[in-house]
Amino acid sequence: MVLALLPAASATPSVAGAVTNCTSTTTCDFTFNTSAGSGGVSTTATTFSFQLPGESLASYNLSYSTYLGSLTGTYTYWTVGSFVGTDGNEGYVVHGTTDTNFTISCLGHSGRGGGCTYIDTTDNGTVVVDLTHQQMTPTSVRCSPTSVRPGSPSTSSVQVSDLWNSFRTPTGWVHLAAGGLGSLSSRGTCTLSAGGGSLTFRAFDNTVGTVTIPATYSGAASFYRSAGTTSVTVT
Repeated sequence: MVLALLPAASATPSVAGAVTNCTSTTTCDFTFNTSAGSGGVSTTATTFSFQLPGESLASYNLSYSTYLGSLTGTYTYWTVGSFVGTDGNEGYVVHGTTDTNFTISCLGHSGRGGGCTYIDTTDNGTVVVDLTHQQMTPTSVRCSPTSVRPGSPSTSSVQVSDLWNSFRTPTGWVHLAAGGLGSLSSRGTCTLSAGGGSLTFRAFDNTVGTVTIPATYSGAASFYRSAGTTSVTVT
């Protein structure tokens, strides 16, 4: 079983900031300067931390990933990062991107052997944080039994919860798919009741092997969308 998070649309205006310093193509600092005050961002190759203007607490270790592409020559790079996670002040999901140019310059020097002195320069960069009114939701899905013969049923059970507040129950729909290797009851759409629900999977007669069944929660006004995956072995 795999849990995953999916980006969702912003529900409130974005907060934008500018780069102040980078020590590598993935490790940078950004600042916010807005009418609500100042704030900041710090990134590494895998994590993203921030404090938005007007907030009392910083939020740490959001999931962060980067794409690195060459712009010109050998040493100038265009770094785009994306992040998603929970604001530690209110528990709402935030997501967004960074966009930075970073140059590593080779300065030649005289003397026997030659060589370079490398200088790192941050050319320019921005960060955009999109705020939502949704809280994080993991989606889990499992099948029972996990091994069936073609045509025999397996019950696919899904559960969606609120990570920030266990007393709140997500509402909406979860869609399951069988990748053309079987059928699902209710056309693969499960309406949540008390955060859960179930569908029946049946493998087609010519299906043999492992069938992956992804489950995607569509989200709701107060709950962020997410996804999970399970599998059934057809023998």
